[in-house]
Amino acid sequence: MTNPKNSRQPNGASTIYLGKDGRWHGRVTVGVKDDGSPDRRHASRRTRAEVTKVVRDLEKQRDSTGVRKAGQTWTVETWLTHWVENIAAPSVSENTIDGYRVAVYHHLIPGLGAHRLEKLEPEHLERFYKKMQADGSSAGTAHQAHRTVRTALNEAKRRRHLTTNPASIAKAPKMEEEEVEPYSLEEVQRLLLEADKHRNTARWVIALALGLRQGEVLGLKWADVDFEAA
Repeated sequence: MTNPKNSRQPNGASTIYLGKDGRWHGRVTVGVKDDGSPDRRHASRRTRAEVTKVVRDLEKQRDSTGVRKAGQTWTVETWLTHWVENIAAPSVSENTIDGYRVAVYHHLIPGLGAHRLEKLEPEHLERFYKKMQADGSSAGTAHQAHRTVRTALNEAKRRRHLTTNPASIAKAPKMEEEEVEPYSLEEVQRLLLEADKHRNTARWVIALALGLRQGEVLGLKWADVDFEAA
C-alpha cells in the first residue's frame, strides 16, 4: 500500500515527499548534466501544496522553454567575454568581430557587466541605451550595442544558460534618419582646389567620387582605433 505522504515515482519522474526534517521536498529531472548524469532539481517548502507548485512550474519550464542549465553562474561580463572571444570570433568575419568587440568592451560590459545573466531584464537594457545616448553616443552606436547583446544572449538561450532573451523583448533605440544635403558643384571645386595643396589629394578625390567616409577611404578597421588615446 502506498504511503499517502510519499509520492516517489520511478524512472526519473518528478518526486514529492515528506522529509525527516518535517518539510516537503520535490525533485524534478530537467535534463542531463555535462557528465551525462541526470540533472535533478530540488525544492523544499513547508507544505505539500507549496512544493507541488514549484515542481509543476519546473516541469512546465522543462517541457516548454527549458530550464536554465546547471553549472557555471554567469554574469553579463563573463558571458559576453566568453561569447565574443570563444564563440563569435572563430565563426564571423574580421570586420564583424571588430564591431562586436567595440560594443562588448567599450559599452556593454562597462554599462551592464555586473548583472547576473539570468537576472538581466529588458528594462535594464532600455535604460542602458538611453544612458548611452545621454552620455553622447549616437543612436546608431546604441543600436549596434543592442544588436550585439541580442545576438550574444540568443546564443546563451540556445545553450540553456537563459530561458528567455531580454534583448529580444527590449525596445531597440530609435534610429533617426538624417537628411543628407549634397555639396554644390562650386563647393566640390573649392574643396578639390584646397585638397590639391596637400600630399594626400587622392584621399579626398576618391571620397567625393564614391561617397565614402574618410575611414573607409583610409581602409581603417576597428582594431586601428585607440579609444583610450581618443
